[in-house]
Amino acid sequence: MKSYFRFLSRNKLYTLINVVGLVVSLMFIILIGDYTWRQYSIDTWHQNADRIYVVGNQESFALWPEATEAIKNMCPEVEQTCCVLSQKGRIKYGQQEVQNGANENGIIMMADSTFFRFFDFPLLAGDRQTALDAPDKCVITERLAHRLFGAKDPIGESLQVIGEFESDYAKEFFDSTLVYTVSAVVKDLDHTVLPNETQIIISMERYPQVIGYRFFNYHFASTTISSCKAFFMLRPGMTLENKVKTIDDYIDKNFHTILGHHKTTVTPLKDMLFAPQNNGKGLLKGDKTRLRILLAAVFALLFFAVSNYINLTVANTGFRAKEIATRKLFGSSQSRVSLKLIAESTLMVAISFVIGLFLAVSFQEEVSQLFKGKIAICEDINVISVSVSLVFILLTGIVSGILPSMLLSRFQPIDIVKGNFRFHSKMVLGRLFIILQNVITITMLTASLVIWLQLNHLIHAPRGFDAKNLYCIMSPDGKSQTIGKQLAELPFIEKMGTYEGGLFNYNFPSALGVVRGDQLLVLFCTTIDQASFDLLGLKIIKDYGSVSGGYYLTREALRHLGYNDETRVLDFGTGSTAPINGVLNDIKLANVLSDITQPDVPNAEEPPFAICIDKHKEFPHFLVKTNGDKKAKAVFQEMVKKLEDPNAPKVFGLERVQSVEESIEKAFAKEQNTLKIVLLFTLIAIIISIMGFVGLSLFFIRQRQKEIGLRKIMGSTSGEVMMLMLRMFCTPLLLSFVIAIPLSWYVMTDWLSNFSYRISLSPWIFVVTSAFALLVAVLSVSLQILKAVRTNPVESIKTE
Repeated sequence: MKSYFRFLSRNKLYTLINVVGLVVSLMFIILIGDYTWRQYSIDTWHQNADRIYVVGNQESFALWPEATEAIKNMCPEVEQTCCVLSQKGRIKYGQQEVQNGANENGIIMMADSTFFRFFDFPLLAGDRQTALDAPDKCVITERLAHRLFGAKDPIGESLQVIGEFESDYAKEFFDSTLVYTVSAVVKDLDHTVLPNETQIIISMERYPQVIGYRFFNYHFASTTISSCKAFFMLRPGMTLENKVKTIDDYIDKNFHTILGHHKTTVTPLKDMLFAPQNNGKGLLKGDKTRLRILLAAVFALLFFAVSNYINLTVANTGFRAKEIATRKLFGSSQSRVSLKLIAESTLMVAISFVIGLFLAVSFQEEVSQLFKGKIAICEDINVISVSVSLVFILLTGIVSGILPSMLLSRFQPIDIVKGNFRFHSKMVLGRLFIILQNVITITMLTASLVIWLQLNHLIHAPRGFDAKNLYCIMSPDGKSQTIGKQLAELPFIEKMGTYEGGLFNYNFPSALGVVRGDQLLVLFCTTIDQASFDLLGLKIIKDYGSVSGGYYLTREALRHLGYNDETRVLDFGTGSTAPINGVLNDIKLANVLSDITQPDVPNAEEPPFAICIDKHKEFPHFLVKTNGDKKAKAVFQEMVKKLEDPNAPKVFGLERVQSVEESIEKAFAKEQNTLKIVLLFTLIAIIISIMGFVGLSLFFIRQRQKEIGLRKIMGSTSGEVMMLMLRMFCTPLLLSFVIAIPLSWYVMTDWLSNFSYRISLSPWIFVVTSAFALLVAVLSVSLQILKAVRTNPVESIKTE
């Protein structure tokens, strides 16, 4: 291997391009490999995983605890049940306190006493059978035990668990200062769809004391950050498929489901991560689209790195020809020479893999945040992962080395020793790799541009209301008058109004029920004054005159209720009515993709809204329009913070100061994350591609030094020669455009088909991305060509 290392040291550009390309691609292979393995091994390791199912509906996994018990009694197929709910809050031990992180699901988990019979999380101390058999018992994680108790035995110690109350309107008082006794210590939750942030598990019996209210049959069985998930362990060989209608009928009869007829779903535990009902509330959420994008991107990077290695190794054949000839003359067989060259490429891959592994461990936390999933490389090192890595290194090394070895070993050593050998290649393989690299680059560029355009299209979609410079300010209890006076004195506020309930910047505003026989129809509603009506810029189609306490209905609301433009009275079906002030254009929520229309109403396309005009409100909040001052939000937040009681319940977990524009942008966090991932891999792909172009252009120029010199001697100008060289080098790129454009169109059309509100693919998108790819290629090789063209032609002739 000494000769190989000597060759690498003498050809530093060759070494740099290959090592950097392989290290970067292998780093992401390691990161995404661990990420993918974790995604597909979630909860498969529990002993009874095949018998555990979660019962929910088509929208979420939420189910009432009372319904869970009733279903168990109705279905003999069910062996036992376990309800689980997570919540944010604080854990106190003496003067020590552990709080929720800003972006965590919730460190407090509530579960039935059967929890450790369902899930095989290993206990480090305590008894699985009795860990949660009393309401005042709790199980803490290893992480929390170390933080609060250090080396001290935590069993029998007392903790205070204070949940983050979420309702300002709770009619019952629940004591949140209850004390719990530590009964067991569990290993930190991992490889599970349940929140890995969990630090304490307490009895589900006390969930009202943690969240601040009880799940009534007319409420969702959800909090802001979680929902009550009902796990069912079925008897061996049993299913619930033939009991779905029974469950539907029971829930429709006993619970008022706000979105119409309940449609039960029964999902295996192993499928929860990627299930459409998994909205990420109190669960880890998987995304197969993101996973496919990651896998496609990382294998594209690996292809770039391997093809660059093959191209540059073949291009440098002339520099190693004498070494190979000498080995053959001294008795080395062709197969032995080939094996040596494959061993060299495998060594290059192995070294790059080790460096990539080090970088992957260093950046795994940042990449975990970007990929929205845990990556723990050191924890996942085992016999299987090491074996897979070795096989991967070997296969990549063989693929990288087999073509150069075939080329190098075919030459006759006598020709090389005599000096008759001149290596001139038509670069067929190199041109092929350039075409494929450019196809991938253009596809990734197109994807980045289309995703960016689609994201902007969603954010700036017409919603039927104005959002520019508008802020929602939710008043703390009893402080509305004070807030109003302080807001009126701020110089950057142009106009302000009041509202009650939820506005359209929420993904789920307040609801208004209308009874029609045995059916409950739901309108999404908000109460505002005339000033807020004007600030929102709501468009009136028909105006019957604004009456306080009256409602403006959207067209979809009229259709939903079976009304027409001549209807003047809104009948709630409970003996009460309200005047209809007029008809509005349909309104969309912050997330125009939200599917919260009535499932029992055919052809419903928009959420039905009722806007009540009333200046007298019990809990008024403020809608203000600023002059665009960038410091406005910070001023509002400081104002509210001074007046807010830190121990008061949260208003369903919402921030008290919200920018309507920012709320709209946050609604598309998933799409923004996808754009970041695609942009990252596109940038890396372009950099590796540029390095490959530079390296290959060196070989291209070396082969044509004499041609360049002769052309200049025969009278060609430097400009003419340079254009000829560029044309010869870049001609294969034209073929790549022919392949890349229809491929990009197909891929992005398929991606856009997932959006009900989407852009159309315009020809200029493909023109721009193709032109950019061509510009990158031209600039990458121009420097080397320009240097060769400016060389004295006599020197070029002498070197040949």
